[in-house]
Amino acid sequence: MEKINTGFDFILMGIEFPGGQSSIGFAAGESLTYMGDGIVIKTTNGGTTWTQLWTGTDQGIEGISFPDMNTGYVGGWSEYFAKTTDGGLTWTPQTPGTDIYFYTDVVFKDANHGVVTAQTNSGAGVFVTSNGGTTWTSGTGISGVPYGCCYVSGSTYYLVTNGGDIQRSTNDGLTWSTVYSGAGLLLGIDFYNDNIGIAAGEDGWIFKTYDGGATWQPQQIAFGQPLWHDFAWANQNDVFAVGTPEFIYTSNNGGSTWTDDFPQSTYDPALYEVMFTADGIGFICGSQGWFYRRAPQVTAAFTASSTQICQGSTVQFTDQSTGSPTSWNWTFEGGTPSTSTLQNPLVTYSGPGIFDVTLIATKGPVNSTYSQPDLIHVDQPVTEAPSIPSGPSAICGLGTYDYTTTAVNYASSYSWSANPATAGTFSGNGLTATLNSSNTWQGNFNIQVSGQNGCGSGPASPSLAATLYFQPNPYFLFAGGGYCDGDPGYEVRLEDSDPGVSYELFKDGVTTGIILPGTGNSLNFGMQTTGSYSVTGIAGPCQDEMNGTCIVYLIDLPTQASVPTGVTEVCNNNSSTYTSVYPNGAYELIWTLTPSEAGALTPSGTSLTIGWSGAFSGTATLTVAGANECGAGPASPPLSIVVNASPQPVIEGNSLVCQYDNADYEVASNPGSTFTWIVTGGSIYTGQGTNLVRIQWEGTGIGTLSVTEVTEQGCDGGSELFNVIIDPCPGLKESRESAIQLFPNPASDMIYLRSGIGFKELSGISVSAAATGVITEIRTYTIDATTVSVELLSFSSGNYILNCRFNNGTIIHLPFVISK
Repeated sequence: MEKINTGFDFILMGIEFPGGQSSIGFAAGESLTYMGDGIVIKTTNGGTTWTQLWTGTDQGIEGISFPDMNTGYVGGWSEYFAKTTDGGLTWTPQTPGTDIYFYTDVVFKDANHGVVTAQTNSGAGVFVTSNGGTTWTSGTGISGVPYGCCYVSGSTYYLVTNGGDIQRSTNDGLTWSTVYSGAGLLLGIDFYNDNIGIAAGEDGWIFKTYDGGATWQPQQIAFGQPLWHDFAWANQNDVFAVGTPEFIYTSNNGGSTWTDDFPQSTYDPALYEVMFTADGIGFICGSQGWFYRRAPQVTAAFTASSTQICQGSTVQFTDQSTGSPTSWNWTFEGGTPSTSTLQNPLVTYSGPGIFDVTLIATKGPVNSTYSQPDLIHVDQPVTEAPSIPSGPSAICGLGTYDYTTTAVNYASSYSWSANPATAGTFSGNGLTATLNSSNTWQGNFNIQVSGQNGCGSGPASPSLAATLYFQPNPYFLFAGGGYCDGDPGYEVRLEDSDPGVSYELFKDGVTTGIILPGTGNSLNFGMQTTGSYSVTGIAGPCQDEMNGTCIVYLIDLPTQASVPTGVTEVCNNNSSTYTSVYPNGAYELIWTLTPSEAGALTPSGTSLTIGWSGAFSGTATLTVAGANECGAGPASPPLSIVVNASPQPVIEGNSLVCQYDNADYEVASNPGSTFTWIVTGGSIYTGQGTNLVRIQWEGTGIGTLSVTEVTEQGCDGGSELFNVIIDPCPGLKESRESAIQLFPNPASDMIYLRSGIGFKELSGISVSAAATGVITEIRTYTIDATTVSVELLSFSSGNYILNCRFNNGTIIHLPFVISK
């Protein structure tokens, strides 16, 4: 661990080496932890030296984030927040939030998307941007002042608060939820991957998760009251913790156990952030301008521009060592120069042979050796031609064919070719190679081979003359099908064909003698009878079976259907259901009801519902037949069904009665029928169960009467509702004694009353509608000695009651009819 002073006596709160590299980095901080001056510094040599980019009075920086080399964000005291797009040379202030006491942390996952945390004058805040700070949105759900924040992956961020809460956002910081509470003061948090993370606490406590934040394990890893600030992983096992005072702890088992990694600490500076770059170099920033760097051990490595060359050629060697070595010592067997101290030397090899290369990389007292025995193969030119290739001379397209030749001196591999190249491509560079033949070109072609090495190719062999034939493409036969007795058969067809190919039809493995030329379209081999059909495509010596088989079969009519099952005695105006099964060969049932007017048929699969007509009674028959595409099979034996008539009783009787009167009501009598009467406004005195009942009317207003008749066959039917007007009829005896006459009846426009005793005591007249009970008071009527005349122009046709009231309380109720 190197401890380097940057030359700037500031408290460096954050450090960034963007892009995973370890040369160019940025650090930012403040002169005091409260309202101090701010600073941003930069290094281009991995932290060895630093230059100042920016400073601001009372604008101490608490957070810094550089998502790339040019784009950076800083935030801190005096509500200062700014962005740079030129690597820190200039800064443009931004306003993520208002009422800011100070910004506590800045985290950007890329140049546009970031989260800024703050302590406001009234509490806490978090602010989110997705356009590089052009606009900001306030996040919600923060439980305390967020002192540290980190980005994990995707849209996931974590933060920690002064109240001991660990919170998570899965929508880029817009909303936050608490995943752990009660940790005391928390100042920092960092994650190695989606699952592994650590939060920094006080008094040496840390809080670890290994399941993506679902659970957290508290652990006190140091004593002496260190205040942890940050964590970083060199790899999944090696993790480092930094804090106040100058504490650097490390774990080599992913955080299970910890040891002091900086025992030479003076416990004077405070350490705030630690990070590792992709090449394994770690950086820590702290107070008093101190900067810490941890470089990995030197490991020598190199690459060569070529390892197979011709004598007199050169090879460029490139250093790939890690750990930033400062010197290099090369040894080149058979090369010129034979040794070099350059980092990336160029070496010439004059004579043939196989040679070793060695590199020793050094940094200070540490060095590493990397040797590559027999790395460089130096060849001399091939001067002999191989023998003529051996292999098949007549081949089919889309095939693989092996060809061989004999070895020649100095050849390390062999180059095979087909001329023209459209005939196919070779794979393999040995004495045997495989031709992958084309199927888009046919004709005569040549095959040659030549030996080659680092000096190039030698002379080509004599040509092998060969011929490429078209390989028929395996098109699909259309699926088979059936045909009906008497039809010529079923068409056998091929989905596509190739010109120049003949297609032969086979039945049950034996040729039918039908051969069709390919057209580039589908082929029709015509109607064929029962059998299994296949097709072979033939082009010269090449042939292929077409895909699939076409099965042709004869479709028989369905067998006779069985008798339908269901009730054999029904009532009309009702419905009943019958079932059957599909006979062999059927996928449809055809039902027949005789006579057809007996009911309406509603089939559904293997069941049938018959809605029996109210106009039919007697005996009907039901048959069913199975059907398929070839027609209907024999009908089933008939099922005989007796259709009984359903009764329709009609009530007859008085529709106008007086309260407490008894009245008789009846319907037509049918032998064997039973009758159920229902009455409202009165009670059945006698006759329940018969066609004639006597009702005692007890209420007033409108009473109702209905009856349901059930025949001896079990068919039922109900009457329409019969309305009865129940009048109180006060003074009825006196009115009868007065012998008032009403005429004419029926009436149209006028009606008259006549009485021998006159109408001197008449006090009022009203008319009641018999059907509804609505009473209309008659305002105008004429009394002439013993006659009263009443105008009826405003009334429509119907049954009415004329009500005459007398001074002594007598009321006369006189029913009449208006007919217009």
